Amino acid sequence: MPQLAQSTYKFHASDDTRWRLAQQVLPILRDRVADIIADPLDRCRLGPFVLSHMNFNPRNIIFAREDGHILCVLDWEMSLTVPLWALVCYPSWFGQACPTSRKRNLRDTQLFKDTYIRELQRLTLEPFILSVVQNPRSEAKRRFADVATLPWPDVHSMLDWINGNREKVAQRL
Repeated sequence: MPQLAQSTYKFHASDDTRWRLAQQVLPILRDRVADIIADPLDRCRLGPFVLSHMNFNPRNIIFAREDGHILCVLDWEMSLTVPLWALVCYPSWFGQACPTSRKRNLRDTQLFKDTYIRELQRLTLEPFILSVVQNPRSEAKRRFADVATLPWPDVHSMLDWINGNREKVAQRL
């Protein structure tokens, strides 16, 4: 709907190019959604479904100055219920695979992941949660969900993901 897009966004010359590219890229991503939903190896496909923030990053968290505990989480307008793998996977903002954030070096990414696992081990009584976080299929699904739900003006990030995952896109995730 280019007319709606033009009335919603302030178009620049490059927006027409992005729009044409989005019309090619979005169907490719749409066609992969069924693979995620129907994955017979996904132990979470029938639930539990949990509340997710969908914009959970340090800018939306207020921490206590004294001890660093979370005081509150802001910006809940994009919240929804999701399969467990979408919530408990490594947060995309601290990894190499985040489509729109600054890329971190591998050492820092691994440090974040190790710390995340240690905290989950300390805080959860549910071993199933740890198995979901450490499952590469769950992480691949989370990365796909991050890319597939970007707004169409970020089509270059979508295209980068498709090009970097050609084999997965051609087959099943």
